[in-house]
Amino acid sequence: MESTAKENTADTFQESDIEYAGFWIRVLASILDSIFLLMIIVPLLLVFYGPGILFTTESPGLVYDFINYGLPLIVIVVFWQYRSATPGKIMMDIYIVDEKTLQHPPFGRLVLRYLGYYVSIIPLFLGLLWVGIDKRKQGFHDKIAKTLVIRKKLKADNEFAMEGMHEERDDKVIGEGREERGEEGRERKENGEKLSESASEISSKKHDPWKE
Repeated sequence: MESTAKENTADTFQESDIEYAGFWIRVLASILDSIFLLMIIVPLLLVFYGPGILFTTESPGLVYDFINYGLPLIVIVVFWQYRSATPGKIMMDIYIVDEKTLQHPPFGRLVLRYLGYYVSIIPLFLGLLWVGIDKRKQGFHDKIAKTLVIRKKLKADNEFAMEGMHEERDDKVIGEGREERGEEGRERKENGEKLSESASEISSKKHDPWKE
């Protein structure tokens, strides 16, 4: 299972190639995941209990509890195991990795991470809001499971940065070339002025026969 997960995420991340996924991108991923889960849960509830189940406030049985609580756990943990991300995270191009190795976390810690959501939610959602404060963008559930949520630095950004470096270097080379040509021009001008002065001095010292 471990090797399959690594193959599907297709990467062993390096520190220099990643950035921590921030609060808002993870909120958006969670919204997308909620929509995805509702597309599974609602039809199943309608099949087993009919339209009235959508307005009930009490659990009518074990099947209801399993669909509402057990099924999301299974779906999310399976995605984490095989893709290192839920559908929403995949769409946002962010992944869950071990906080030390930046590789796929063990299965047990993925389950612990899911259970850690309840710890994050209980104190007025503080554990989820902590993502926006923490230096490495870890919520309480990430700290419990020792995981990070990361994304690759955009290739376009890297290429743009490299292009900027090349342009800066080219501008520097051009500037140095212009300075060298300017110095050569000034030297030629100075040499020409010196030659002109020397020629003037020589001319003034020549004997003028009409003055005798």
